Amino acid sequence: MDVYTYLYDAGGNDEEIELEKIEYAKIREDQLLWVNVLKRDEDVICRVAEHLGIKNVPVKSIMKLTERPTLERYGGFYRFFIDSVEMTDGGRLKRVQIDYLVGRNFLITIHDGKVEYFQEFRDREKGETQIGDLDAESFLATLLDLHLVTYFRALEKIEDAVDRLDLTILRKDLRDEEFLRETVRLKSDVAKLRRWLLPHRDVFYAISRPDFTPVAESDSVREFQTLSQHFENAVDAVESARDTVLSLFDLYTTRAAHRMNNFIKRLTFVTILVGMLSAIAGVWGMNFEVEYFKTAEQGFWMTIGGMGLLTVLLTVLAKLLKWI
Repeated sequence: MDVYTYLYDAGGNDEEIELEKIEYAKIREDQLLWVNVLKRDEDVICRVAEHLGIKNVPVKSIMKLTERPTLERYGGFYRFFIDSVEMTDGGRLKRVQIDYLVGRNFLITIHDGKVEYFQEFRDREKGETQIGDLDAESFLATLLDLHLVTYFRALEKIEDAVDRLDLTILRKDLRDEEFLRETVRLKSDVAKLRRWLLPHRDVFYAISRPDFTPVAESDSVREFQTLSQHFENAVDAVESARDTVLSLFDLYTTRAAHRMNNFIKRLTFVTILVGMLSAIAGVWGMNFEVEYFKTAEQGFWMTIGGMGLLTVLLTVLAKLLKWI
């Protein structure tokens, strides 16, 4: 099915019915109609609009998939466009573009394929509900709040990935290529969220303004004020996530400096050790007569053994002092 139609009744008699069985003119004030179109198809959209008696539907604009969320007002309804977010099975971000047509006691959503949070809302609200008591604007505020939740969920996934990368950096040595690949992916995801979310400010502010009469004259003014605050919280969360991802570079740099410091200490120890052994070998190899050299039959092996013993002692001392 390309179209799902839900009729909510304040008396609790909610039902999913076929579009053809809806008589929009007979919908009461205590009822609310939600038409969810799962295919961005011109014929389907025109069929829905014609059946509900909605004129001047901007089908061309809906089909165009404009890049920036916009709000447009028409005679008996208003239309706007938003970008929600979903996570694919591979953990990648997916933009879900949704058009809303909102009028008296009806709300139409148009998108391609199923939307996860719409399905979750339907699963949660099965049975008798009081949604029919809501006007279209209050119901719209509920769906837009769920829309913002998709950004918070995506940010949770990104923050989990950052935490895992933090632990990986601290516990083992990462190759530069591996670290840069993961960090660039996370930074790209945050940039996408920021690029998709910020343009919504035009829509949220336009709906919340006192001169937007569909909301100003409804019972949903407080809901949209809360929604605007949730939007700002989402923007702040995205900005914070960007700073969190960038902090990975500081952690990695600190970890790299620590590794380099350890390497320099080990290199310094080896240099000292080789220098001392070279000094011993140089002294014993000097070209002059010493009585000891005439009496020691195993002088060479004694020297090698002494140098080996000195190496062991210096190594143990370096371990105790945590030089290596």
